[in-house]
Amino acid sequence: MASELPFPALYASHAGIWMAAPGGETRALGRGEAIARAADTPCILLNAPLTGERLGHPELSGLDLLELFAFLFPARFAVPSVAGMARVLGVDPPAAEPDHAAAMLAIAARMMDVIGTRDWPEREGAWDSAQALGRLRWPWAGVLKARLETPQVAERWLFSRLPEWEDAPPRPAPRTVSLHDGDILATLDHLTGRDAEVRTQQRDYALAAAEMFAPPASRDAPRMVVAEAGTGTGKTLGYLAPAARWIAGSGGAV
Repeated sequence: MASELPFPALYASHAGIWMAAPGGETRALGRGEAIARAADTPCILLNAPLTGERLGHPELSGLDLLELFAFLFPARFAVPSVAGMARVLGVDPPAAEPDHAAAMLAIAARMMDVIGTRDWPEREGAWDSAQALGRLRWPWAGVLKARLETPQVAERWLFSRLPEWEDAPPRPAPRTVSLHDGDILATLDHLTGRDAEVRTQQRDYALAAAEMFAPPASRDAPRMVVAEAGTGTGKTLGYLAPAARWIAGSGGAV
């Protein structure tokens, strides 16, 4: 396999632990030997935290295939298992537990093949991304730097080229409504509380601010109100009262 990496693959499950070496040899390991090999030589793993948990060594790190997949194919879905990634990448899925480690080598090689193709849509910006991740000591960075071409001109990062979109549909245009003084003052009384003192200036301020929410006088001409009141008048609740009534009636936002 032309793109096979010079690193062994380590697979651990509840049934046992296996290591596949480049070239095809797969053998079973004990937990202690597996931890020692992973600490001594960079190993290809799949879900390093889960592998470390199964080995009783949470600090285990290595060349995680899930991280490489996320780098090469951001936003593409794959079941985070050896069989799931094999199906997405067109690799023969493992037939039995001991075959998982060898399949991981094939998965890694297939992803290395993608880097060498011109139809990899995420290529632009990948070199800069690898450089940045290398400064953060990402284990895959050194492998990728040797295979990614240095761009001749500055490239945009992948996500800077994606169109913006929202999960929810756009908010519809607000309905045209007319606010009534009684409703505004009732909302103000609700906001201030039943036991609050009645502030005549605050009520006048609320009714004056309500003019901002009146139907526009002409097409595409916004309403505007310039209002001023002294400290202690209660200006915040004074303009929130008509705003709340307008939102409730129009479905708009303030």
